[in-house]
Amino acid sequence: MGKWDEKAKGKKWTIISIILLICAISIFLGVFFTIKQLEENYVRYTTDQITNQIINEMKYTDFVKVDENQLAKHYDIPNDVISECSVYMNKSSENASELACFLLIDSSKYEKLKTIVTSHISTKAAGYKNLNPSQYNELKNFLITQKGRYVLVAVGNNTSAENKIFQNMFE
Repeated sequence: MGKWDEKAKGKKWTIISIILLICAISIFLGVFFTIKQLEENYVRYTTDQITNQIINEMKYTDFVKVDENQLAKHYDIPNDVISECSVYMNKSSENASELACFLLIDSSKYEKLKTIVTSHISTKAAGYKNLNPSQYNELKNFLITQKGRYVLVAVGNNTSAENKIFQNMFE
């Protein structure tokens, strides 16, 4: 009978060890995903700080900020998509350059905003197609990228440099 008791004790400890290991892994994963969610929703910068940083580092002098009251003329964004934005466009109507940063209410709203931005860029591109082919090509190759709740939109010939500055702000 002693042999069976030892085997039963060994099985109990194995089962308890497995249960404890599963609990520890579950707790670790729960903490990991909670921290990741908090990090994703953390608002480190205002959208103005991001666009100003890019404009300053790129030494742009030809951008003008779009007033919030005029934003609807360019982007048709419902209230439940973004909580804040900063939009700059080129002073010259012959230049399609644009720099915008949006702060999503929730990172899951990215696809909805992407559709809105794509629609805006397509409408803008239609106006440049015959007027200025080089600007049309820049519009066709616009940048839209997401980092957490932030979305950067850039049109111009320096979008990769603008994206690098944007990404570096979060490292």
